[in-house]
Amino acid sequence: MLNKEERKPLIAPEDKVPFKSKLAYAAAGPVDVLGIWVLVSIAYQVFNMELKLPPTYVAIILMSLRLWDGVLDPIMGWISDNTRTKWGRRRPYILVGAIMAGLLYPLIWWFPSDLSQVGIMFWVIGFGVIFYTFFTIWGIPYQSLLMEMTPDYNERTRVAEMRSYFQTIAGFANGWIWWLSMLPIFFIVKDGVEVASPINGMRYISLIIGALIIILGVLPAIFLKERYYESDLVQNQKQIKLWTSIRETLSNRPFLILSLITIFFLMGQAIFDGYGRYVGTYYVLGGDWGEGAKFAGYGTVIYTVFSLIFIPVFRSLSEKIGKKKVLTISMTLAIISYATTWWTFTPSNPWLMLLNTVFIGAGYAGLWLMLPSMQADVVDYDELKTGERREGGFSSIYSWILKLSFMVGFLITGPLLEITGFDAELGSTQAEGVYTNMRIGFLIIPVVALGIALYLLRSFPITAKKANEIRTELENRRGNV
Repeated sequence: MLNKEERKPLIAPEDKVPFKSKLAYAAAGPVDVLGIWVLVSIAYQVFNMELKLPPTYVAIILMSLRLWDGVLDPIMGWISDNTRTKWGRRRPYILVGAIMAGLLYPLIWWFPSDLSQVGIMFWVIGFGVIFYTFFTIWGIPYQSLLMEMTPDYNERTRVAEMRSYFQTIAGFANGWIWWLSMLPIFFIVKDGVEVASPINGMRYISLIIGALIIILGVLPAIFLKERYYESDLVQNQKQIKLWTSIRETLSNRPFLILSLITIFFLMGQAIFDGYGRYVGTYYVLGGDWGEGAKFAGYGTVIYTVFSLIFIPVFRSLSEKIGKKKVLTISMTLAIISYATTWWTFTPSNPWLMLLNTVFIGAGYAGLWLMLPSMQADVVDYDELKTGERREGGFSSIYSWILKLSFMVGFLITGPLLEITGFDAELGSTQAEGVYTNMRIGFLIIPVVALGIALYLLRSFPITAKKANEIRTELENRRGNV
């Protein structure tokens, strides 16, 4: 016979998010992937491999856009937290931001073909800044919604779980972007011969991406309600000053720990993805772009399959052992993948590269599922300390940290390639010692970065028990939401 506590449902009915609301929120998840990571994932292939811009130029492009985010994200989070309209704090910005960002995205890629290398760099930065301004107007309110859809520790993970499915599928498409950009339909004539041109392919693919940003991006604005906005807690909350919001956010210890974990994890991921693309294409595959694109696609299939398998596994596991332990398991799987590249990235058997993707797919599934859900728990911790709901403040700072961390990894990739002596003009025939230097950096940097993140995780204080204690104390103070 089960006792009363054992018969109690894991998630109270009033805390559950309706399926259609989860679906509307989750379906917009691919916009994050399309708007940010497509450019990141193909930047070096287009601008360095094809157009021969120095790797440092590519790093400057990517870093400039992140620095702009550094200015814009906190401002947008502050604006969103302080907005009061009959449609809510977030939804009006989500609607306008999605439409404008979708219209502007293709302009990044449609630069004149006769521009100089410096001209291309400034064109991409210029139109990238305009695009990311509206993308931020959409993105920060969208990310803030996850933190206010439910007060339940486990239901937050279930909302994040559904979004993870959509983002994983979008990541699958992103993994094939390089290959798609080189399809014969996008070939150009060069010296009388038809050749593959990723930049020409991206010009037309960007039109499709822009349309998807609009169609998917507006869904939360149309179909969601803002649960916390309708409560007295938010309606009676005074205007929060920008610098006060930033200062309070950065003084939140659990948030700082979570941010540092993210910084080191994403730096390792960026090196593994960006640097690894060069090791795989030039060292393992002899500089064959076509084979490199195919293997990137094969890896994406494996990554997607194992991510989709492990997302529900880790969600279920988190309800039994907690988010912190699941994140530890996920990081360990990623470290295994990083640590074995010396033996799996080998010209004698290129297919071994895909073994690393198995561990990456499983590990990243847990990482990207737990981090957003843990961030929502941090906001409750902050409300207990400050008496304020500042989802926008936290999502904006975290978003900037997330994007900046990934960009720092890509920024390191460019100079590191030059330090190793790599020269794209030489193709697979690099100078002696170049490949050895590349392989050493490819192994050591991601392992050390994620090892630091794993160590930091030990001090994250919010467990399932602690989260429930915080919620109880909050509801005793201001009632239920």
